[in-house]
Amino acid sequence: MQLFFAVLNGSLFKYETLISFLEKVNSPTKVIDQFKLAFNKTGELQTDYDVYTSGWHNLDGVMLTMSDKTTNSDYLVYISATTERSLRELLLTFPRQSAGMFLISEEWIENRLCDIFEGEAIQIESDRYFRGVKKGSNSESEQRTITKRKDDVATHIRKITSLKGKIEHSLFIIESELLVERAFADGQPIDAILYTTKFVSNGEGKHFLSKAIQENISCYLVNDGLMGSITTTRPIPSIIASIHFNYPHFQTGSGQLNFHHNKDCILLIAENVSNPDNLGMLLRTADAAGISGILLCGEGASPVHKNTIRSARGAIGRLPIFHASDAIMAIELLKETGWQVIGATATGDTDLYNLGFKPNTAIIVGNENSGLSDGTRQHCTELIRLPMAPGQSSLNVGVAAGIFLYEIMRHRIVHE
Repeated sequence: MQLFFAVLNGSLFKYETLISFLEKVNSPTKVIDQFKLAFNKTGELQTDYDVYTSGWHNLDGVMLTMSDKTTNSDYLVYISATTERSLRELLLTFPRQSAGMFLISEEWIENRLCDIFEGEAIQIESDRYFRGVKKGSNSESEQRTITKRKDDVATHIRKITSLKGKIEHSLFIIESELLVERAFADGQPIDAILYTTKFVSNGEGKHFLSKAIQENISCYLVNDGLMGSITTTRPIPSIIASIHFNYPHFQTGSGQLNFHHNKDCILLIAENVSNPDNLGMLLRTADAAGISGILLCGEGASPVHKNTIRSARGAIGRLPIFHASDAIMAIELLKETGWQVIGATATGDTDLYNLGFKPNTAIIVGNENSGLSDGTRQHCTELIRLPMAPGQSSLNVGVAAGIFLYEIMRHRIVHE
């Protein structure tokens, strides 16, 4: 089977940079050769290629796609990514409702595809593919008015407002115009949208709803009373949405690390962070700092708690989030693969600004009141503290994490 590809974003990376990246990450030779043939001698793209890229300061992922009508799909797709975050960013940019025929180069990529897309694996000669559509944008979408509390859709959405329902159905709820419109713009796999007449009382709301319908998302008009029976938020929001969500374990069933990374990753680990508002702040800060992912350990707040979602301001669903019951197990897995694992504590041995950072760095923050557990402290490779002027002995966990993460990121940028 001959391969062609295309994509829709066009970040400003030179042709030589793209080819170098694909060769460095061991992309299939036939993919690279086809991509090279798509350019003429002046470096201009001649065929129907589009190129999506991901990465902040460096190129961390490339997605190539091209229109296709021969495999019962809209696009043939090849993805090469070096981190969990870069892969997720690429997958979220894939157009809703469109069917993709993804060439699978690595098993971990297929696993993450299944988090966002629904479909099936296909073997064609020696190659493995995944053919699928982004969850929530299939051909069975509907647009109608809901008037009864016992309507199937209303009952379903009401179930996933509880933590048990969210876990059972792998969905979470976002509320407010800001978060729903941001999730839509980010390409998140939206399952359904519920809105009131207030939301469509102006041109902006109507325009947004029109775009959502065009992308085959189910949209339901409800009155304030019905919306109030679904959510406890007051004032009653004019729009809410349910979003597909997967929360993978940090360790595979065979005991291996279930977190794909390159040599320059930063990971935030939150141990027993119990306040959902603080957890949301951590997620928002981690997202803004551009780190590769976050690991939640212990008995802390849920990432899909209502307050966490609100405080995270769109980070949930965009930032890769993993979980582990035991922080020590996670630390040992990271250390086995060469990670520097730093514990943030007020009684740390080393000042933040005096620590040398290694290529892969994980920073652990602990419970708001008790800090890191004794076992976790003992297994860290270093314990560091924030320098503080007289008068204060600690900071809010979200504020402290932000300082740590941005200092690590600054160090990386300076030493590139």
